[in-house]
Amino acid sequence: MADGGRADVDSQPLCFRFTKTAKARTDRTPKELLRRPSDLAEWLAAAGLTEGGRLPEVDEQLLCEARELRESIYRAARSVADGRPLTEADRDRINAWAARNDAYRALDDTGAVWRFPGPSPARSALAVLAADAVDTLGGARSGTIKVCAGTGCVAVFLDTTRGRSRRWCSMGTCGNRAKKDAMRVRHETAPSPGT
Repeated sequence: MADGGRADVDSQPLCFRFTKTAKARTDRTPKELLRRPSDLAEWLAAAGLTEGGRLPEVDEQLLCEARELRESIYRAARSVADGRPLTEADRDRINAWAARNDAYRALDDTGAVWRFPGPSPARSALAVLAADAVDTLGGARSGTIKVCAGTGCVAVFLDTTRGRSRRWCSMGTCGNRAKKDAMRVRHETAPSPGT
């Protein structure tokens, strides 16, 4: 599941990368990237939220719960970006998931890895995402939560630039598109030579 410019994506909190599993949010029916349980298992593995790269077991019920958590994180981030309070339902869902966290980081021969000692590694990984949302939305991470200014994009991102001047979720996609559009407009409105 590609998310545009790799560096932009990797610098974002896990919880915000998770919200990008629903695309085209400005449409009536956003494009769902987590259509099957295996999609969620693969996303968790790609995000590094598995032990040893093994795909965790995910069923339809957990997939539904994961989508609900994702949407609570997204709505909460939009609320923070807009300066509005979080809804009680979204806050409670995020907090409840974060409280289930039994995962921890450990060192092995390859570096830092996740350990999921509980009965459901996938459920534990979702709890890690919720805990990341608590840290990000609660201000433990340094930066400003924003909504992408790209045409048709409403992805949330954490602006960690010095002047907090970042406008796009990804320079590789939305930022590049905006710059190309601005160049095209300048070219179309520039006077012709000899006029």
